[in-house]
Amino acid sequence: MILGIDAHKLATTEKTGTDEVTFNFFNHLPPQLLSEFDQVILYTKLPIDKYLPAQLGKNIKIKTINLPWFWSSVGLSWQMRFSPPDILFVPSHSLPLVFPAKTATIIHDIGFFDYPQNYSRKQYYHLKKTTALAIKKAALIFTPSYFVKKTLIDKYCADPNKLIVSHLGVDTNFFHSHHSQKTVNSTFKKYDERLAKKPYLLFVGRLDYRKNISNIIAAFTIFKKTTKYPHILVFGGKPGAGYDQFVEQVEQAGLRDEVVFTQYIPKKHLPIFYTEAELLLFPSFYEGFGIPVLEAQACRTPVITANVAAMPEIAGDAALLVNPRDPEEIAFAIKKIIDNPALRQTLVEKGIKNAGQYPWSNFSNNILQALIKLGKKI
Repeated sequence: MILGIDAHKLATTEKTGTDEVTFNFFNHLPPQLLSEFDQVILYTKLPIDKYLPAQLGKNIKIKTINLPWFWSSVGLSWQMRFSPPDILFVPSHSLPLVFPAKTATIIHDIGFFDYPQNYSRKQYYHLKKTTALAIKKAALIFTPSYFVKKTLIDKYCADPNKLIVSHLGVDTNFFHSHHSQKTVNSTFKKYDERLAKKPYLLFVGRLDYRKNISNIIAAFTIFKKTTKYPHILVFGGKPGAGYDQFVEQVEQAGLRDEVVFTQYIPKKHLPIFYTEAELLLFPSFYEGFGIPVLEAQACRTPVITANVAAMPEIAGDAALLVNPRDPEEIAFAIKKIIDNPALRQTLVEKGIKNAGQYPWSNFSNNILQALIKLGKKI
């Protein structure tokens, strides 16, 4: 039995979203389950050896497809046409044009459905087409939450029998709160001197409409006008759709000196940003999972998140849930945590416990077991 895996996202340098999911899937694979396969072929377009754990096993083969453009639709499809594995697993939902009958994939969310303004016309139609194809043709579809599973059934009439929920995770050995002051200071010097001088509220993620950046700024404006707290607001993430409008909103509110845009924060620096933050502000309109919630909780940082989409499922009672469309409610939640040390400590303790329930090993193990079962199906 031969398993093929689309591993090309492993080589992405500035990993976000599905890139991180792919990385953690590989780095938490159980070798004992991999040995169930005669061979595991990893398809890539760039070298990935340095991103793979050493103990994966002797049955691993790396197949490099040297094609700079149309890698999946042409390069991977060519391999599937002339030398297909018994099972193909694609960690993102964009399947090649040709694939085996026993193909599995992950649909992380269908945010494009509700927030098309986040995407170009070309991106939108690509996502719409590839998602529909995956739902129709894939033998198995993994979703990161029960919320995503339900939306696929409701909006795409997906077959519930081929949908498997496998929650994403957090690496609590990497995301922790033990950092020396020297390390903190040297890290913050790379970004903005204000980080080391004032307490801050943190957002992590792409800065676009779906992430509710405008209401975060509006809530922070209310917070600053109604309190005398010295806190600043830190946006850690790449600019997305609407970024220029968000910057203009900060200017119009007279908060230029109170808001920091760090751009992309490398993973190695994220634990420090989380740990030093007063709280994580993550009232996104739509998330298929919401990894920053768990990362912050693992770093002993209280979380404010939205009461919609997958966030209540993932955060549980270990975060303050707010209406993402109500800036006043978000501002009140910020003040509530800062004013109440006992509440803060409760959220920290519950958060650590909650984060501990989501090891990446469960995610990888669940998927591999399902792929083994799929391979044995007649």
